[in-house]
Amino acid sequence: MWQVNRTTPVLKNTVTDPDNDTATLTFEVWTTNADGTPKAKLKLTGENDDPDDGEVSDAHGVIVSKYVPSGAKAEVTVPYGNLKTNTTYAFRTSAYDGSLYETDWSPWAKFHTRGRQLSITLPEPDNNAPAVDLDKYQTEVTASRKLPPPPPVLSADGGADGLKCSDRDGNGNKVCMGTVPGAEVPKAAEKRLRAEADLVPWCANKAAGDAYFTRTEACIKDRGVTVLRFVYYDANDQELGVAWIAQALQIKLDTKSKTIKHELTMVPTKYVESEPGALGNISFQMVDSCEAEGAPGRCKNDEEVWSPEAGVGNVWTPAAGDYHSAKVSMTTTWTPGTETTQNYIDLDWELWGQTSKSTKIGKSSLGSTEGDLSVRCDVVSSTTPGCVFPAYKPTWVMNFKKAPAAVAHAWLIQTKLPNHPGSKSAGKPMQYLPESGTAGWVPQDSRDVICPKNLDKSSWAGKYGNPDTTTLPEFSAKDKPSCDEFAYASTYNSAGMPDRFGGLNPVASGDECLQTYATRYKAGVWKLYDDTRHAAPTYKEVCGRSSMSSWMNSASMAGFSSGFAAASKQRLLDKDEYWVAFPEFAHCGTADKLTCTVPKP
Repeated sequence: MWQVNRTTPVLKNTVTDPDNDTATLTFEVWTTNADGTPKAKLKLTGENDDPDDGEVSDAHGVIVSKYVPSGAKAEVTVPYGNLKTNTTYAFRTSAYDGSLYETDWSPWAKFHTRGRQLSITLPEPDNNAPAVDLDKYQTEVTASRKLPPPPPVLSADGGADGLKCSDRDGNGNKVCMGTVPGAEVPKAAEKRLRAEADLVPWCANKAAGDAYFTRTEACIKDRGVTVLRFVYYDANDQELGVAWIAQALQIKLDTKSKTIKHELTMVPTKYVESEPGALGNISFQMVDSCEAEGAPGRCKNDEEVWSPEAGVGNVWTPAAGDYHSAKVSMTTTWTPGTETTQNYIDLDWELWGQTSKSTKIGKSSLGSTEGDLSVRCDVVSSTTPGCVFPAYKPTWVMNFKKAPAAVAHAWLIQTKLPNHPGSKSAGKPMQYLPESGTAGWVPQDSRDVICPKNLDKSSWAGKYGNPDTTTLPEFSAKDKPSCDEFAYASTYNSAGMPDRFGGLNPVASGDECLQTYATRYKAGVWKLYDDTRHAAPTYKEVCGRSSMSSWMNSASMAGFSSGFAAASKQRLLDKDEYWVAFPEFAHCGTADKLTCTVPKP
């Protein structure tokens, strides 16, 4: 018995004619009993796209091959819809040379069709489903940035070795400053530090010890505690006082503005003095700078503003038990030029400290944004300038309620195929390709590879998609079958994009993709099935092609261009990376023979 890998098998047999004439073969297909013996003849129906695949005789329910020479093999393809999955059938043939019919039938040959490998049960699409709240999926993640190396020796109890110190003044005094990355901040001070997080509200929920960011916001608490030390050196190198200051940096970008806002919050946590008043009044200044990569002069920092005002907010009197909180606000402005439609901008901060008991100034670097927190400002995605942290990968979520089958198709391809396009857990982000494309290639070029138009410009799915594809005329009167591909055509991950243009998973044709279709199984229930007209999925493919309602295909991506990639939203530029998430499918497994119901019953 032959095992065939589809429900549209090609049946073959050799033609032998005594007169050496050309002849056709007539093919009968029968069901079988449990023991494999023929049971009942099938009345075959339907048409094959290619006449060479054989023509069905509606009157007799058989398939007739084209004429072939004696001694050659005649073959036909059983049209889709006649055979069930995972079922054994038998067939036999009889010849006709144009004048005489063969009176006997050939011996029986048996074959078994492949089983269905995929069945995802889905609800009806909801035409009135609201747009997905994408903001709730843009969660903050940790960021790495350029930091000065920590002092080689810096003890938590006040040792001064390894601190960066000023020169001595005329009295032999000097100011030393350094930081204790990850130092514990007392709960009371941490509470006050969080209360001051007004530039980036979620910063209030982040503990000291790390840096976090989203596409437009950053909360930097990776410098721990800033330590100001005033030391009077005599013969005994006496240390006169130490101030411990907890601090946090916040950065706020705007996708519709060229202004970058940043803010430092300072909260004293402890003072240690050799005698009351030894430290005198201590004060700090923030010295911030910016650099636009490859375009000197394109960014400018405005004057720092203290709250409370300078001379009050940035001055503390330890002997009086002064533990007030203070903030210094800063702004950086980018100026685009005719030659600079986008720039990467790095901010740098240095904290200067002084005491009224010394004329010298101590300095401590708070690091820079170089790394994940480098800012990109552009007038590429829009003539209105805007800025983002391009290292942050935003998350796109398709509208499951509106287009369940399209979302199921994308989830299947991301989850099951080895390239996992857009998967955060697999570390395989999408790379955005704008509609304007890159040099020599646009998204439509990729679509034309995976979902080519027919000669009459109609959709591939209308002619070659699964005949059981369900359309939605109740939503769109002219709805037709449509070809849906994943990964998206507007990405470098699309299998339609050749490697010579930077394509990550190129194929020659959409025929190489995993093939599925969406159908209404019964009222209120839809299915995403593997297309049994093709070989079963190997899950080694690098793309997916599905036949589904054109309305549903379009609805699944509603909001991507205007509510996600747009300049006013995530401000995606060429090759920017992003994730694609499918929260409704978290309970579905990864078995080769995949069955799942979504939402989870």
